[in-house]
Amino acid sequence: LIKGDIWGKGDEFTGFSALIVRPDNTYVVKIDDKEAQSGSLEEDWDFLPAKKINDPEAKKPEDWVDNAKMDDPEDAKPEDWDKPEYIPDPDAEKPEDWDDETDGEWEPPSIPNPEYKGTWKPRQIDNPDYKGEWVHPQID
Repeated sequence: LIKGDIWGKGDEFTGFSALIVRPDNTYVVKIDDKEAQSGSLEEDWDFLPAKKINDPEAKKPEDWVDNAKMDDPEDAKPEDWDKPEYIPDPDAEKPEDWDDETDGEWEPPSIPNPEYKGTWKPRQIDNPDYKGEWVHPQID
């Protein structure tokens, strides 16, 4: 809360500090019974709320665009993009002791697909309708 620093003597001993607040909104800070700082509470401390607040009447316009970037409408997903992330291992073989009746139908283990390209996202371009970040007007 205090706007500055309060410094006392620097030594290796434990000290005693006291804050004295007077009825006229002044204060004294004492360290080891010696005055270290004094002044006005209103000037030296941040007790009161900010003098300006957001205007409660102001509203962001409905047509305000917050996004600086947008999806490129001309960008299209390539036709060969949709490949599964995992595929059955083509080198896997059904174990000789596998019994379909007791073990169920055998499925080869999956391996990462080398042709998998991840989730497709369209290219981002600058948004021509972007007006910047909206700043709420302030009032006293």
